[in-house]
Amino acid sequence: MPSSLPPKFIDVDTAKATHGYIHVIGVVVDLLPKTRSGGSSFVTTFTIKDCDIDGNPMSGLKIKYFNDDESLLPELQLHDVILLRNIRMRLFRGSLLGVAAQHDKIPWTIFRRKVAGQTNALVIRGCKAPEPSPEEKAYSHALLNSIPGAGASISSAPDQAFNYTSTVTVSASRSQPPPSTPRDKFSLIKDVKAHTFADLVVEVVKTWREYDKFILYVTDYTSHGELYDYPDPSADDGDGGDFISRRQREWNGPFGQMTLQVTLWQPHASFAQNNVKEGDIIFMSNVHIKNHRVNGNLDGSMHTNRLHPHRINVSIVDLDDDERVAELVRRKKEYWRNARISRLFPGNKKKNDGAKSSKKTAKQQKEKPKKEVRREEGQVEISEFSAPAPSQVKRNQLNPNIQAAHPAIPCRSLEEILDGKIHLNNAPGGYEYRLPFQNINYRAVVRVVDFYPPRLEDFAVSYNPEDDILSESGTSSEDSEGDAVMTSGYSRRRRIWEWRFCLLVEDGKPVPRGQPKERMKLYVSGKDAEYLLKIDATDLRKNETRLDELREKLFHLWADLEEKKRALPNGSLDPQSLENPSGKPFICCIKEYGIRSREEHNSDAMSDDEDSAGRVDPLAWERRFHMFGTTINA
Repeated sequence: MPSSLPPKFIDVDTAKATHGYIHVIGVVVDLLPKTRSGGSSFVTTFTIKDCDIDGNPMSGLKIKYFNDDESLLPELQLHDVILLRNIRMRLFRGSLLGVAAQHDKIPWTIFRRKVAGQTNALVIRGCKAPEPSPEEKAYSHALLNSIPGAGASISSAPDQAFNYTSTVTVSASRSQPPPSTPRDKFSLIKDVKAHTFADLVVEVVKTWREYDKFILYVTDYTSHGELYDYPDPSADDGDGGDFISRRQREWNGPFGQMTLQVTLWQPHASFAQNNVKEGDIIFMSNVHIKNHRVNGNLDGSMHTNRLHPHRINVSIVDLDDDERVAELVRRKKEYWRNARISRLFPGNKKKNDGAKSSKKTAKQQKEKPKKEVRREEGQVEISEFSAPAPSQVKRNQLNPNIQAAHPAIPCRSLEEILDGKIHLNNAPGGYEYRLPFQNINYRAVVRVVDFYPPRLEDFAVSYNPEDDILSESGTSSEDSEGDAVMTSGYSRRRRIWEWRFCLLVEDGKPVPRGQPKERMKLYVSGKDAEYLLKIDATDLRKNETRLDELREKLFHLWADLEEKKRALPNGSLDPQSLENPSGKPFICCIKEYGIRSREEHNSDAMSDDEDSAGRVDPLAWERRFHMFGTTINA
């Protein structure tokens, strides 16, 4: 922002907190077309800023300029500088805006950059607007020069001025080439294209937290053929309705190809996680539209601005704050009204929907005798919506429901990972020694053959973070036992639930007949487990809904393994079951690390210190493996 404001003028931030009449100058960063107001007037709505010009436009000062005569409204373009005198700051539909009413007759002056190669600005004055003072011109020129990508700076030479009348406007437009205007990036979802950037006004349908990013599922109730198609459960005719996945049942709409997934990185992620909730209408600036690398659907992302790393391009908007918001609300009401009619009167659907339905019915009638023959032969009927039986699955086909990060890294076999030779090292002098572990990440193809604890109810555990701090600092549990008793009630309130379980996996790649496969204990916990399951940990013994959700999610990981274990009295599988796992192999990310070993010194070993026998060896480490960067997309 230029350092010196003209006399009697205030900056935009001060104006946003001021009631009454003010003088203000700013750059137009957002602009709506002229439209009819609710009464007899025309209205133009625009937003101005005097700093951070290319930042979030919703953080500027919104102006509504009314007049019965449309020709007296300012003809604005993006990145014009506008000077307004005696405009009134007032509450308008619950928000503090600058409002120029019909009877106020607010004078305005526009400063506009001319075509490339010309250094003096074009000045357009409204009806009865006074000549700008030298200070006002200098400040306006400085604002024009502060616009990112403005090119050559504006000269302080006398400007070419026009009084704003219809005749002069026409002559000016004929004598002067049209000035270049920055592209308005606002777009409806139906119009977005891959490899572009767009500004969106959308409703938040669903949110999801992953590591240091936050995912929003948003809609403006327009359709795009390249978006994910969410099926409407009510559109099912009943033959396969019971087999619709939990994920589809929990999707509350809108259905069809109306929802865009947008991944927010920092700092946008933190802001959205703390401030944005489902049902909010938000403005998203500079969303990168691209094709998903796995399924090819369109999605969006908002990365950190390298030039302005603290800039946040997400803001919550009021329902009455913008005409685009009003249009979104109108489309939303229309969508749900039509959806309600379709459910109440299925026969009123569109003809193409009826054609699809009739085709489906004919297909079902055609397949009906086959189903009856199946039941006569005692075979199990397989619905088109249900997962295929294990016998129908190629054992070595990768599980498409499991996605692992770092796809450019080649997979290694468990035999290679577990091979102790990679831990051999040579010290100076030719001395060879073995490292207990290395901090290395791998990718591998594995198949789950068992898990621990044997009951899913125990996959989530609670802990007190204060106890962890004490254990890390070396304070023993015995030392703090008395304190724990005194603060037991408070500690219960502080307890946190976390995923913590272990998978026994084997090499998922085929081996020659008779050759055993390598196996590995793979620990899953904390944020890595949340990323795998996309479910928050809780007390599963008290939350049956979450337990069922977990069971269904893990079915995609290990097929019917949990059902087999649940059917056994002690929850442990027999060796034959372990030899023939039914789940598909999948790619996962594995990190190797070490923990302090609890093994004790050999009491028979020679030692000068008799008390050393039976103590924990502080130099002993246990090699472990942990799953990370892997998620179940089902």
